[in-house]
Amino acid sequence: MVQEGFPGLASRAATTGHCVKARLLQTLAESLHTAGHPLLETSKLQMKKLLAIPLAIIAAILIASAASASSTVTVTPANPQGWSTSDTRTGGAVNFIADATAPGGTGALQLTTTDDNAAKAQYLHAANVALADVSELSYQTKQNAPAASVADPSYQVAVELDGTAATFTNLVFEPYWNTTGNPTNGVWQTWNVAAGNFWSSGTKADPNNAACTVSSGAGGPPFYTLAQLQTDCPNAVVVGFGVNVGTYNAGYDVETDLVDFNGTTYDFEQNP
Repeated sequence: MVQEGFPGLASRAATTGHCVKARLLQTLAESLHTAGHPLLETSKLQMKKLLAIPLAIIAAILIASAASASSTVTVTPANPQGWSTSDTRTGGAVNFIADATAPGGTGALQLTTTDDNAAKAQYLHAANVALADVSELSYQTKQNAPAASVADPSYQVAVELDGTAATFTNLVFEPYWNTTGNPTNGVWQTWNVAAGNFWSSGTKADPNNAACTVSSGAGGPPFYTLAQLQTDCPNAVVVGFGVNVGTYNAGYDVETDLVDFNGTTYDFEQNP
């Protein structure tokens, strides 16, 4: 706070504030230039009016603009953006393919398995985010084969319940457990993972929190919701996320696209 009786200090503070605001407006203009925003046509008179906008509002606009600009990441074979085939096993394959029906661009991620029950296809991205801070999880899938079955890639969230490797487990969302009937063959479908049910790949517990316990579902119940786990496991940390066709899912040919983890959407394309 500027004290009364120091007009020079007050003047310098006002000048400093004006300069900060001008720099923020310049940053905003550069940000909007990238998006081709009509504000770039602002006249000098309009810019003077913009200087009257409170700093907090300008900062909020910049934050929103930055979030919007970075909300979608294009993933290609040449630039996987941190994704890897991770635990893909013999008989499983992950490929970038062209699909004119894909919900984002003209490509999608394809996961396939041979007729061997040991085959597994997986595409994961590392993370280091408190489970309590996760608000958005979703993806889109397309089932090619086998038809009229539960076939679809799962969405996996790898967590450490107490923030250490000893309590690691995969929280698995499978579409057929979160819809009436089976996924529709040959059609892209959107799944709100954050609002769905997960099963756990292992039986784990936070040794310092009796409420934080999950039991292995072996592909089914018991189920857990994101909201429930965030309440019961406040120390949990997400260490990875991705899509997967696990073992004992032979003969799969499925696709996925627009995988959203906490507000960042990944669009899979053959080319940039």
